[in-house]
Amino acid sequence: MGRLGSDKFSKEFGKIISLNSFYRPWIFIILLLFLFILPMSVIEYTSKFSICQIAIGEHCPSTGITRGVASLLKGDFSGAMNYNKISILVLLIMLSTIVYDLIKRSKNF
Repeated sequence: MGRLGSDKFSKEFGKIISLNSFYRPWIFIILLLFLFILPMSVIEYTSKFSICQIAIGEHCPSTGITRGVASLLKGDFSGAMNYNKISILVLLIMLSTIVYDLIKRSKNF
């Protein structure tokens, strides 16, 4: 994929997750369902692929948020706290964004 293809992808992806996007709540719902269904052993394995640590070469403050959100969805609050305390905030923001988008959409119909 050349530079032009990359720009087109970025532009289209930006439209999908923008504030006015029809798809944003559904993307968040699918992502949360995926994290809920996926076994923690698989999610644990992905921790070896921290993009932030690869790019910076040091510990990144966002490391463990995905595993923390997955733990919260599975009901493991203490596990989520061990991964990253910010995961609670991230999950709350995602859930409130879903609710906000769906309420906003229902008022437009």
